[in-house]
Amino acid sequence: MSSCAERVIIAFMPRLIAIICVSLLLSPGLSSAFTLSDFEVPESVVRDPQDGAYYVSNINGEPTAKDGNGYISKISSSGNVLIQRYIGGEKGSDLLHAPKGLLVLRGELWVTDIDTIKVFNKTTKELLRTLDLTPFGAKFLNDLAFDPSRGTVYVSDMLGDRIYSIEIAREHRIEIFKEGEELDNPNGIMINPRSKNLLAVTWKGKIIEIDRQKRVRILKKGLTTLDGVDHDGKGSLYVSSFDKGEIYRIDYYGRGSATTVFSGLTTPADISFDRQGREVLVPSFKSGTVTTLSVRRASEKNPSGSSI
Repeated sequence: MSSCAERVIIAFMPRLIAIICVSLLLSPGLSSAFTLSDFEVPESVVRDPQDGAYYVSNINGEPTAKDGNGYISKISSSGNVLIQRYIGGEKGSDLLHAPKGLLVLRGELWVTDIDTIKVFNKTTKELLRTLDLTPFGAKFLNDLAFDPSRGTVYVSDMLGDRIYSIEIAREHRIEIFKEGEELDNPNGIMINPRSKNLLAVTWKGKIIEIDRQKRVRILKKGLTTLDGVDHDGKGSLYVSSFDKGEIYRIDYYGRGSATTVFSGLTTPADISFDRQGREVLVPSFKSGTVTTLSVRRASEKNPSGSSI
């Protein structure tokens, strides 16, 4: 073997070992299309519906620290090629501090960053605009959701007990959509495809829906540290519990019983659902991995699951 080949093997050995170890730690019932490691406090992962690429937000430090360490990773559609620092993360840069929620919107990548939202050209990586929410008292911006029927982007502020609205057609006008203790520390958010209402999962363990008159309805309670939420396009929600390391399926857009479909995970954060590949995309906050879990295979192995 040439010395060059030996150096390549040695350089990649830590990553290979980490991937193998993570795979062995997953529960026997889990079926992963791919697992990648070496992320630095990954909080959110989304898939681009146009080209199939994955984007991952890396806090890389404390979630509220304005330290300039944050960055966005990009994974190829095959899951084989990783650009670790696709946007941000350069030494001496303050482009991103603690990026969390992600939204691919047409040719743009929206990123929440503590008290601002950064909007990038997803191809050129150019920073197109910064939406500053500090005048509103934003504390901990988290997830993003787009309502195409209204041309509005919503963003949750978990510590501020608020949800903001951003009207794209009105020069990205920002307003407080809803605030108050009844939001229960809102974390992951999405638009219910059926009712067109905003749905949120809360850190205190509830699933709530907010209608266009801004009335809050509790769909589910008694869960623990809910983080991410998305739907499968067939009427079911997938929701992650950060502390319990579980992902639940809840039918009828949150009105059915909660079934545990994946367990044994390490701090699953802001998950999303790839409706084309039928996979849950899972960033592991504390173990530094990103995993895609097949819903088809999980159903075959455990058709009924366990209800809670």
